[in-house]
Amino acid sequence: MNINRLAQIALSLVLIVFTIAASNYMKNSVYRLENELRKINQGIQTDIETIHVLNAEWSKLNNPSRLRALVASHIALNPIKAEQIINYSALPFNYETGESRKEIARRNIADYARNNRNLKKLANAAR
Repeated sequence: MNINRLAQIALSLVLIVFTIAASNYMKNSVYRLENELRKINQGIQTDIETIHVLNAEWSKLNNPSRLRALVASHIALNPIKAEQIINYSALPFNYETGESRKEIARRNIADYARNNRNLKKLANAAR
């Protein structure tokens, strides 16, 4: 009986040591996972704050009055003048001569613009 009692005590001690080791391992695992969760939550919070800042910057950059001012300062668009509009017939379509298409187009457009200016001068003089 003495051997059975000694075996029970040894088994109980092994079970106690195993239980302590398992609980210690689980405790460390929980601490590690809690640390990981805290880091993830901090990252999420940082990302949320960054998104809020980016949304504020985006709404500032997309402000219509700001965009209007930028367009006015960087793009110098003037209203179209009548002299800038040419008739389709003023475009060169016969390329048999030795001139290049570009030269013919420039000459025809310049002639057309000169005629338009002359017509405008006559119209102003008639008023």
